[in-house]
Amino acid sequence: MIYRKLGDSELNCSVVGLGTWGMGGDSWAGSGEANDDLSIATLRAGIEAGINLIDTAQPYGYGHSETVVGKAIKGYRDRVIVATKCVSYQDENHQYHKDWRPEVLRRQIEGSLKRLDVDTIDLMQVHWPDPDPTHPLKDAFEELYKMKEEGYFRYLGVSNFDGQLIDEAKQYCPIVSLQPPYSLLNRGIEKEILPYCAANNVGVLTYGSIAGGVLSGKYKERPVFVSSNLPDNRGRDVRAGFYPYYSEEAWPKTNALLNVMRELANKNGVPCVYIAIGWSLKQTGMTATLVGARTPEQAVMNAKAGDFVLSDEDNAYLTQRCNEIYGL
Repeated sequence: MIYRKLGDSELNCSVVGLGTWGMGGDSWAGSGEANDDLSIATLRAGIEAGINLIDTAQPYGYGHSETVVGKAIKGYRDRVIVATKCVSYQDENHQYHKDWRPEVLRRQIEGSLKRLDVDTIDLMQVHWPDPDPTHPLKDAFEELYKMKEEGYFRYLGVSNFDGQLIDEAKQYCPIVSLQPPYSLLNRGIEKEILPYCAANNVGVLTYGSIAGGVLSGKYKERPVFVSSNLPDNRGRDVRAGFYPYYSEEAWPKTNALLNVMRELANKNGVPCVYIAIGWSLKQTGMTATLVGARTPEQAVMNAKAGDFVLSDEDNAYLTQRCNEIYGL
């Protein structure tokens, strides 16, 4: 496993991290209920294989993912970087909220510490900006600085922020990382965000790195995920709604890109998912890529991708073919 320092911090992260959205049990589109014993085994298999970065959040199953992570890291605490999030939260009715008022932040972070059952969180991340203009950013990040100084967490990162918002936030609390969406199918951060992070020593942890599983290469035909456990979406093809590249209209281009990736996977003698992860990690300014896993075997496979380095030649070819397919 390759490890990289996260921004201006002392955190040395595995370049492949383990995302735990699916382990919450009610948020992963079309996947059904999570099996906690399997989730714990998956997390521990990933750690044993060299993954030291575990990313979670309270909205992942109304805190359930955090609880599962807390159980999984018993006996492994000194080997893992625990990252979770604040501002966004899920209530008891599974409705989502974004609120960074100081009193709400403190309550959220105290709850995360309890569910994770740790003394301090390594990386607390502001999941989303608060859309309410009556909630000042200054008040939020001053409170976060206080909580950092009080030992609730070691470092602060943000997610889904642009450079301007990061600049504003770091006036009140140091920011070491950004977690944006990024993959071959979602390259919106390349023009401004990645250069900003590289220039300002902000670490980058990407989510959606294998595009909801589609870039694993396991789907030969367009899959349809019909939800049975999400009350507002039962019977609908919910993953296509969340990830547009699963839709019927987008599938021809998605499949064309997958064929290019399979070509490179065969050339290198590796699984297709290595190509997706390797491409992401090859991009300037990238620290680590977060990938979900539902079984120990998947976690170990993802960890092994952290040893694979895509060649400059293959990186250039894949980028060019992607540009041609999508008219970039």
